[in-house]
Amino acid sequence: MLFTPLIKQKKGASKSSLQPPFPDGSPVIGVFTGISVEVCAAEDIRKVYENGFFGKGSKSRGAPKLVTKGTIDDTESLSLELEESAFLAYFVGVLCIHDIQCNEMQYREFLEAARNVNPNFLECFGSYLYLKSKGWIIKSGIKFGGNFLIYKKGPRFNHASFIIFVHPKSDTKDFSIKDLKGLQRIAETSDKDVLLLDVMKPNDLTYNTLSDIAALKISETIVRRFNSTSFVQSQKITK
Repeated sequence: MLFTPLIKQKKGASKSSLQPPFPDGSPVIGVFTGISVEVCAAEDIRKVYENGFFGKGSKSRGAPKLVTKGTIDDTESLSLELEESAFLAYFVGVLCIHDIQCNEMQYREFLEAARNVNPNFLECFGSYLYLKSKGWIIKSGIKFGGNFLIYKKGPRFNHASFIIFVHPKSDTKDFSIKDLKGLQRIAETSDKDVLLLDVMKPNDLTYNTLSDIAALKISETIVRRFNSTSFVQSQKITK
């Protein structure tokens, strides 16, 4: 049986609508707060969010008010997750990350700070790049207990197809049958599939340069409830 991801279009969304995958032009300024990177200038917020759906409004669950309502709220910023911040800054080159003293943070410095927030940041960042290389739009998965949610076109057009769980192989705790059943229940109740990414990191990885992250090895496991009706229908179509 071939696996096809579930892609549900949102009501009112145009099938032909496409968003530019990345912002371009001169870099925008983002400030690392110790938890996230905040972009504050109105034109920068629109540029970053509308070209790839990066970040979320600091006062909303999704798009900032500047995008949804067209109104400028000086107290709202665009909050970028650490993984997407590193991607935009050091791979795409459209974000300049500053610390709270307004000093620019270099790649190694930011990775060290991010690992203080999340000890498994390197594995999560590698997983983010892995998913981006496959063309997915990636958002935070914290509201479903995961690392990421991934979309075919973006949250404006589709519901998320997968909840992503990143599992560093250096972690001594493996997924048990009980854990997998719990993930399956999440998939059922949220009408999404679960994708486990096992990440193996070499012991001697130094991550001094951008290319070092290519040493990570990532494998996929899909946790999906078997739907007998869909299976029977797919068999009839292929015959």
